Amino acid sequence: MSTSCRIGLLQLADSAPVIVAHALNLFSKYGVAVEPVIVPSWANIADGLVWNGLDGSIMFAPLAIMTALGQRGRAIALRPGLPLSREGNKIVLRGQHAEQEQWHSECDKHRAFQHWAATLDRKPRLAVVHLYSTHYLILTRFLKSISICRDTETEIVIMPPANMIEALAAGEIDGFCAGPPWGADAALKHLAFPVAGSASIVPGHLEKMLILKETWKAENPDATHRIYNAVCDAAKICTAPEQTAYVTDLLSAPLTAHGLGLPVEAVATVMPAAPTAPDTMIFDTTPRSADSSFGWMIQDMQTEGWLTRPLPDALSTLGWV
Repeated sequence: MSTSCRIGLLQLADSAPVIVAHALNLFSKYGVAVEPVIVPSWANIADGLVWNGLDGSIMFAPLAIMTALGQRGRAIALRPGLPLSREGNKIVLRGQHAEQEQWHSECDKHRAFQHWAATLDRKPRLAVVHLYSTHYLILTRFLKSISICRDTETEIVIMPPANMIEALAAGEIDGFCAGPPWGADAALKHLAFPVAGSASIVPGHLEKMLILKETWKAENPDATHRIYNAVCDAAKICTAPEQTAYVTDLLSAPLTAHGLGLPVEAVATVMPAAPTAPDTMIFDTTPRSADSSFGWMIQDMQTEGWLTRPLPDALSTLGWV
C-alpha cells in the first residue's frame, strides 16, 4: 500500500516539480500517494501544517522558521527540506513604456524611484506575498540599495500572489515582489515594468523548499527519500528544453484539470529552459541539503526583529543554524 501525503502549494510556477510528479505518476512509481493541495495564500499553508490539514508543503524558509517557532498558534517541528527552486522573484512597479523608459534612462535609481512615486497620488503601495517571506526581505534589500526608506517612503501590503495582477489593474497596489510567473504576467499585460530580479539582489538565493512535517516523517520513516526522489526526477523534466511546452501547458491548465491555472504566456517566459528570458527560476535536480542557504535570511530576520539575538535554541535543534 502506498504512503499518503498531502502537500500544500500555491499557484506559482516553482510548484512545477510537484505538479509534474503527480501528473506523470512519479510518486506512484516510488510507492507514495501524494496529493497536491492548492491553497489561496501562504497563511493557509502555515495553518495547514500547524493544525494538521497538511503533511508537508512547498514554502520559503522564513515562513517555515516562524511557523516552527509558534507564530501560527503553536510550535511544530519543521526541519529544512528538499531545495526546490532558486531565484526567480521579480519586483515590478506600476507603469508602461514611458515610465519604464524614464526608469532605465535615469542612472540614479533613488532619483528614478522618487520621480516614479511623484506620478502617484499617494505613498507607493507595494505588495509582498507574506510578511515572513523571502519576498519581503528581498524587497527591503532592494529599497535599501536605492536609499529608499521602506517604512516612511512606501506602504507594504500583504496579499496572495495570484491576486496581485487584479489588484494592480484595479489601482489597489502600485507594484509588488512575487514569484514566477506573476511579475512576467504584469509586464505582458502592460500593467507594470520590472525593476529588479531577486537574482540581482541575492544571487543564487534559495527560494522554495519541499518541507515535510517531522511527525509525518516519524510515522513514515522510509517515505521521505521516495518523495524527494520523485520530485527531483520531475525537476529534471521541468528543466529539459524539450519538455518546456508540456510543463507550460500543464501549469496553465485549469485547477479542475489538475493544473495551476497560470497565464500561459507568462509561464513560457519563466521556465528554466527559456533561452533568452532573464531572472528565470532555477530548479534543484538532486536531493541535497539546504543547510548553508539560510544565513542571509536569518540575519535579515534578526534585523527586522522577528528573531532574537541570540537565536532561539529551537533553530539549532531543528537544523536551521
